[in-house]
Amino acid sequence: MLAAKSLLILLVASFSTLAGCATDAGDAESGDHEDEPAAESSDELRSAVSCQERSDTAYRGGTPYSIQVIHVGGKPTTKTTGHAFLKMQAAANADGVRLSLTSGFRTMAEQKHLYGCYTSGSCNNGNLAARPGYSNHQSGLAVDVSTSTWLARNASRFGFVRTVSQESWHYEYHGKDPGGPCSRGTAEAATVGSDTAPSDGSGGTTTPSEPTPATGGLTWVAPAQDATLQNGFVVKSHANKASIVKVVYSQGTYDFGTSTRPSDDFSLSYRFQYMGDKTLTAKGYDASGTLVAEDHVDFTLTP
Repeated sequence: MLAAKSLLILLVASFSTLAGCATDAGDAESGDHEDEPAAESSDELRSAVSCQERSDTAYRGGTPYSIQVIHVGGKPTTKTTGHAFLKMQAAANADGVRLSLTSGFRTMAEQKHLYGCYTSGSCNNGNLAARPGYSNHQSGLAVDVSTSTWLARNASRFGFVRTVSQESWHYEYHGKDPGGPCSRGTAEAATVGSDTAPSDGSGGTTTPSEPTPATGGLTWVAPAQDATLQNGFVVKSHANKASIVKVVYSQGTYDFGTSTRPSDDFSLSYRFQYMGDKTLTAKGYDASGTLVAEDHVDFTLTP
């Protein structure tokens, strides 16, 4: 009797293992099944932006196409997806909720590495990973976002849709570019072709773009465009409109300082917490608190 029970347990265990392997293999074909990535804790980093673009190759269903990649919160995304996330992050911030990008676009080399870890079990904890060319994260549309009740209730308002049922942090954006710090004041009412994956028939909604203030009202003085600087310098922007009484300096949705000194080009001392490529925004306000001018600068910060 004992031997019969042992044999029965062994058969059940073997069947369960085979069933689990079959399910994992199916998931690996259609997308990733991963542990939730850890969120960044630095406010400066989580909402920082670098608009310095690079060309890369994205994949959807094994089909390659070209995209332009920027960095939001230190993670690579397309401009369209990055701008949409920043809109959602700003709304979450207004409600007292911290949203961070924990993963974004993934290159072919990165996906090959993760798939090798999955098949060999020798790295990345052997986590399940899609075949190279078939990962959601290679599409340029997918991001992982720090989870919250706010995200689950509001993501769809900003065009983000969950596409992996087991992963509450995984979203894709199929909408149009709502505009943002990398638009440089241009209207982007339509999806940028180079940022667009082959259509899969899914829709997507976006929130309306905020009015863009007229260019020319503010001019960056320091840092200079495309400069490479060491940490610990003063940011400055010159007001070309006498009505500007205050300038707010920001990275993405993170305001890191305010100056009310027009006679000194609204100078502000700030020491950044992390290095690398950065895009800063200067926003000029009049006495009524109305945003009347805006300018951006790209530069690289070294230790």
